[in-house]
Amino acid sequence: MANTDNQTLVIIAPLTGSTNPNTAPVQILEVTGQGEVTVPTTLTEVQLGIQVQGKTSTEVQEEVAQRSAAVVDVLQKLGAQELQTTSIQLNPVYSFEDNTQTLIGFRGLNTLQFELPTVQAGAAIDTAIQAGANLIQDISFTASDEALQQARLQVLSEAVKDAQAQAGAVFSTLQLTPGKIIDIDINSASNPSPSPLVFEALNRTSFAAGSTTPIIGSPQTIEASVSLDIAYSPNSAGTLASATDNLTGAIKQALAIIDPLTGSTNPNTPQILEVTGQGKVTVPTTLTEVQLGIQVQGETATEVQEEVAQRSAAVVDVLQKLGAQELQTISIQLNPVYSFEDNTQTLTGFEGLNTLQFELPTVQAGAAIDTAIQAGANLIQDISFTASDEALQQARLQVLSEAVKDAQAQAGAVFSTLQLTPGKIIDIDIDSASNPSPSPLVFNLAADKAFAAGSTTPILGGTQTIEASVSLDIAYSPTSAGTLDLALYGF
Repeated sequence: MANTDNQTLVIIAPLTGSTNPNTAPVQILEVTGQGEVTVPTTLTEVQLGIQVQGKTSTEVQEEVAQRSAAVVDVLQKLGAQELQTTSIQLNPVYSFEDNTQTLIGFRGLNTLQFELPTVQAGAAIDTAIQAGANLIQDISFTASDEALQQARLQVLSEAVKDAQAQAGAVFSTLQLTPGKIIDIDINSASNPSPSPLVFEALNRTSFAAGSTTPIIGSPQTIEASVSLDIAYSPNSAGTLASATDNLTGAIKQALAIIDPLTGSTNPNTPQILEVTGQGKVTVPTTLTEVQLGIQVQGETATEVQEEVAQRSAAVVDVLQKLGAQELQTISIQLNPVYSFEDNTQTLTGFEGLNTLQFELPTVQAGAAIDTAIQAGANLIQDISFTASDEALQQARLQVLSEAVKDAQAQAGAVFSTLQLTPGKIIDIDIDSASNPSPSPLVFNLAADKAFAAGSTTPILGGTQTIEASVSLDIAYSPTSAGTLDLALYGF
């Protein structure tokens, strides 16, 4: 029977390394690098609709067919690629009164899809609407197949470089010498879907002759990750890092430390401390991303869209002159405006909205917004702040170093309290977050001339926070005094 009077648990010293160098376990750092490449889009894919409503299915279908043929003809003459019919519909229209359903007519819709270089897309849409189209169901942007393939190879290279940089930060902090790359795992995404654009027009003459809607394609982003398992060995000073140990039974509950293998009869099984360190770095933002809108209301779709197009062109011109980066069209809308009285819906006019997005250094953003609004913008839909790519990458490496130092500090506290001697770092696992999303700013403006000439809106960017964690498995052995008195913890 065990002697319960002697309430001292002796921690058995592990043999942390095999005597056979050929069978010794390999010490490995697992690291995953992220790559991201933005590709300018050059092609625009459009879905146009021809929608007609009338009393009989015959007259509706006849008008849909005539207008569809005219739209197809102009698109073919403009050199539209991938031209195809994607939908043909003819449906009854009913009214409901006193729980009675009454047939009042029919609605027909043909949808055509085509692709053109983005520089030609605005004029093609205008021309197609003049020919008979009256509904734009979808617009999206894409890069060429060649550009996307090149970007997919580039993003893998970026991911590998990121993994190497992260490993370098950890090895340097822990004073470890990197060895061979044991394993490589590639997780590359397929080509991204086209970038969508919301666009609706509900009148066949909504685009006036001579006014071309400016359309600026948004870029596509390709992402990939590459995981590396890298062998390593310590330098002369290269031991330590930690987090949670392994004791058995009630001691584990009392100390919240994962059990060391105190009773193992296998001398080749090391005793290990597992610890996870946390790092957090705050980065000042220097860039501002802005979404500006040009919103117009009027009696007819023609006058509304014409004014929206003219003011949008003027805003694009001033933003380009100011050196705005990542300038793109993100929304084009033209919708009817109704009044409702005595359960009757009456068309009272139209409302058009074009939305542009751009990026500038924060010190220039206020003046750029003022100038754009003087040129015709009258709605600020979103403002957000971000640090430069270089600052974010530097912070990602710094936060890994901070996480390692935190793990080392935790391990030092545990080892010192338990009078244990740290040995080799058996395993390293990095959990680093990708770059944070831009920090948003709530800002709304819904009136023309809201910014007076000569007054510059002050805009002060916030900060972005990057976090990461690093987990270490550290072998250890007790010092000469390395016993644990259970009576101290009530056992």
